[in-house]
Amino acid sequence: MLVSIICVAVAAILSLTSAFTFWPVHQWYDFYRPVVMFIAGYFAGIAFAWIFLDIAGRIMCSKKKTYTRPSKFARFLLNSGISYINNHAHIKLTKIGLEKIPNDCFLLIGNHKSKFDSMLVSQVLRKRDLAFVTKEDNMKIPLANRFMWRNCYMPVDRGDKLQSLEQFKRAAELISSGASSVGIYPEGSRQEEHVILGDFHNGAFAIAIKTRCPIVILTMKGTPTIHKRFPRASHVEMKCAQVLYYEDYSSMNATDLCNYVHDIMYKELAD
Repeated sequence: MLVSIICVAVAAILSLTSAFTFWPVHQWYDFYRPVVMFIAGYFAGIAFAWIFLDIAGRIMCSKKKTYTRPSKFARFLLNSGISYINNHAHIKLTKIGLEKIPNDCFLLIGNHKSKFDSMLVSQVLRKRDLAFVTKEDNMKIPLANRFMWRNCYMPVDRGDKLQSLEQFKRAAELISSGASSVGIYPEGSRQEEHVILGDFHNGAFAIAIKTRCPIVILTMKGTPTIHKRFPRASHVEMKCAQVLYYEDYSSMNATDLCNYVHDIMYKELAD
């Protein structure tokens, strides 16, 4: 929202300035000056927003520091950029069952088919502190990477098991302390469109067992079509399939819980 406001504000100012500056009209093409200036101003607004976010990110975030609690302002700025991208991607989002998501910190388990998966979840749950476990490459995204770091996103090196364990430990600490909920895609990487649901790694479920937190099982359908259909609209469904509380899985180990959640998600996505 913030990025859109900046773009439209700069465009409107330039357009109005152009209209009054060149009034009265002397040539027929003077009528089009405000329109041209509005378009130019919109792109100028994008550049201004980019610079503002870059400076804000450098001031607010040091990548040499490990944060123990997200920043609400950093979350607002991150979600402003995410919302701008999602809105311009022409995504028609249907939300089902999200009222079941608890107010306490939780572990969010989702299926992974597109770069838009976590972006849409962040936008929809923008009022909640939610840090994702993500691959290291995602922490290099221009502008967003500093805000992701400041909001306790956890980069995982899949080739380094010790580093991955340390990040899972950090995820458990965020949940236990009440600092933030954590989102993770236990498939480990994006799946091909024809794959209903890939195999799960059970490390994520050890987090739940350790913290005894609610597990939000969230399914996404339609995100792989966003890139293909752009600039046409894409229809995406986000559904909270089920919320498991500790009493629902207290008798399970990480492997059993992993298989149980996989079965729930597979049945939901196969419908």
